[in-house]
Amino acid sequence: MSSSDILTGRYYRDGGSEYLEAELHHIGEALYIVLAGSRQKIHVQLESLADRLGNVPRKIYFTGDSVFECSDNDAVDAFFKQNDHFFSRLTRLEGSLKFVVIATVATIICLFGLYRYGLPAAASWAASVTPAGVVEAMDSSTRKTVDKLLFSETKLSKARQDELTAIFDELVQISGQTNPPMTLNFRDGGKLGANAIALPGGTIILTDQLEALADNDDELAGVLAHEIGHVEGKHSLRQLYRAFGMAFMIGVIGGDSGQIVEDVVAQAALLDTFSYSRAFETESDIHSVEVMIKAGRDPMAFVDLLDKILKAHNIDPENSDTGWLSSHPGNKDRRASVQAQIDKIKADQQ
Repeated sequence: MSSSDILTGRYYRDGGSEYLEAELHHIGEALYIVLAGSRQKIHVQLESLADRLGNVPRKIYFTGDSVFECSDNDAVDAFFKQNDHFFSRLTRLEGSLKFVVIATVATIICLFGLYRYGLPAAASWAASVTPAGVVEAMDSSTRKTVDKLLFSETKLSKARQDELTAIFDELVQISGQTNPPMTLNFRDGGKLGANAIALPGGTIILTDQLEALADNDDELAGVLAHEIGHVEGKHSLRQLYRAFGMAFMIGVIGGDSGQIVEDVVAQAALLDTFSYSRAFETESDIHSVEVMIKAGRDPMAFVDLLDKILKAHNIDPENSDTGWLSSHPGNKDRRASVQAQIDKIKADQQ
């Protein structure tokens, strides 16, 4: 009998905690337990073999609840001819530093690819198939949240609200955006200050502070056209789904896919509605230029208003370039991009 036909280890009768030193013999097609100091052979029938896991002693289960445990995993593989088994090969690879380094790098690359390309693609698909009723519920819930946490009742006069609503309705008609239906709300921005936001279901909120900062209606119209572009591109909804996907990834990797997801998505419903990727901002800029030109308004005016917002926060627009890690285009680069789009449209019209 060769060494590959004998395993040395511990034998647990009936699955109890007490064990006996023993050997497991493989004679022909049969398995026998031979207790230490005894020649008696106890015939056993294999029920299952535990998978190999690092240096953890291997358990061999027999019918009748008895168990044999062996700490020599290589010997167990040879005994049961498991050397070519997937888990055995994987365990041997895990002992290789080169494999661990390569696997770690490959995992990081895969996670980055999923974050950079997979999540946006999945978010875009999810946004495109979300039922209108669900989007409307999201819009209503987010509006109630921002009203409670950020905004207060507008101080704009009814006449001024009507003037801006008429401009907004004209821009919506020009853009052809009908689904979801668009509405313009006015709020005192409070700590948020001069701003305009687009909610998932077509609600756009314009703050009193932004209206006060504008020198003319074209500046406000350009911002409204930009926000209409966010709704048309489903940017808020896509940001929300992307935040959910990221939170789920963090939860799975960290071992908590419950509370983390709940907390992050709750915040994402509010914060990610206001913050868009550079690509989304550029897409909405282009939309604003196209709509403003069709409306016969100054397509560059909204960039002038953005400059004023930056100056109000003591930021020099001329030094507001787009950094490699920036999620938003800098205003200097933004102005150049908008001008290029204006030139392109005018050239196409000639």
